Amino acid sequence: MSHKIIIFGSSGHARSIAVVLEQLNYEIVGFVDSFLPKETKVLNYKTIGDESSLRNSLKAYGTNKIVIGIGDIYNRQKVVEKIKSINSEVIFPCIISPASTVTNYTSIGQGSVVFCNSFVNVECVIGDFCVINSSSIIEHNTTIGNYCNISPGVNIGGNVNIEHNTFVGSSATIIQKRRIGSNSVIGAGAIVTKDIPSNVLAVGMPAIIKKQNYFNKNIFS
Repeated sequence: MSHKIIIFGSSGHARSIAVVLEQLNYEIVGFVDSFLPKETKVLNYKTIGDESSLRNSLKAYGTNKIVIGIGDIYNRQKVVEKIKSINSEVIFPCIISPASTVTNYTSIGQGSVVFCNSFVNVECVIGDFCVINSSSIIEHNTTIGNYCNISPGVNIGGNVNIEHNTFVGSSATIIQKRRIGSNSVIGAGAIVTKDIPSNVLAVGMPAIIKKQNYFNKNIFS
């Protein structure tokens, strides 16, 4: 099977993924970017065009493997849906940094990326297209839904349940056996000691709900 791969996006997040791919000895074909001219230099590679360049990627580039280098949760979802509509044969491999520790009996879904110095303990279940950022700790029997972002330095206790599309900010702590609802944001440095419902912004030590009916794309605006 081909070890070639294409990166969608060219932001700092996408470039950080490129470094992990190099460590894993992938052959990076190039970056797909709709906002940069074709053959713009990015790191030691070039852009290969916009999303339409993925239509016949196996024939054109020798691979259907793509990793999504989009940090924003909702834009990442839109990109995945768009790529699938363009190329039904696309493969989204799970990318795990060799400088991280992912223990046995843990499941990580397609398209997810685990960055360096992260630790994922036994019997965790991490969904599709998640970002597990540098130096984060995810303890045993924790479940993380699809399209979640776990920021650098996050500490998640055992038996935690984080539902889909949730963003956990840098250096936040979630104590064991807590539930975080879908589409929520846990602010940077927050300490979660109680369950957090869906669609809220929670901040502070201990974390309290700052806003309800919160659309977490606001975190990037």
